[in-house]
Amino acid sequence: MTMQAKHWSSLIQPGITAIVGAGGKTTVLAKLVEYGGLEGQPTLVTTTTKLYESQVALWNPYYGTDFNEAEEACHKAMHRGRCAAWFSGVDGTKVTSLPAKAIDEMHMVHPKWQILVEADGAKEKWLKAPKNSEPVIPTQTNTTIGVVNLQMLGTQLTPEHVHNIEEVSAIMERPEGAVVTPSMLARLVLHPQGLFQYSRGRRILFCTGYDTVQHRIIDDFLDRLADSKLAMIVLADGYKASCEIARVLRWQ
Repeated sequence: MTMQAKHWSSLIQPGITAIVGAGGKTTVLAKLVEYGGLEGQPTLVTTTTKLYESQVALWNPYYGTDFNEAEEACHKAMHRGRCAAWFSGVDGTKVTSLPAKAIDEMHMVHPKWQILVEADGAKEKWLKAPKNSEPVIPTQTNTTIGVVNLQMLGTQLTPEHVHNIEEVSAIMERPEGAVVTPSMLARLVLHPQGLFQYSRGRRILFCTGYDTVQHRIIDDFLDRLADSKLAMIVLADGYKASCEIARVLRWQ
């Protein structure tokens, strides 16, 4: 097993994993599919928000709301050694969400499946804070992975890189245009209405862009998370297709 496979394996498990935040959610989801497949882990991908159809097309999704038909389609995909994907439909260029209740039901019927749920949207920005209505996380979720892009450290809070900038500014207690510091980013991670709002199960912080920021600055950020209830912190080089895990820190 390669070191990358070993690192990703620490995130792969049966049950529902919800992925929230910004700066690499869909990348993390795709990597969990890839390495889960190498381990022979049956995997189902879905969402409680919207995803671009182009991002999920390679998994040949089942579209519809009939549970029995969806279950049959998932079985067929897994029998062929592929990842299964289930969405309620297509709206323009995006696939549409499933009710959290349907995802919970699929988990209860198939507890050995890894069910990966992209649980909020960020419009491809590097950072976000959720609105009151999000994320939508199934009640049976046993892991929530929160994603942030470390490239925000030293970068100004602007709509170019930040989704829901008003919420982010309020949590960080800094105005739009302020330069993000380690303490500000840690505040977003730890705040009750921040990155892990409504999270369930163990909480894993996944940081992309590890190779783009001076490590003394990242260490300052990590020090501010020392007393958090995070189960794990993952530091990954790159962003999107180039994402590779560099370090895994087990917090608890």
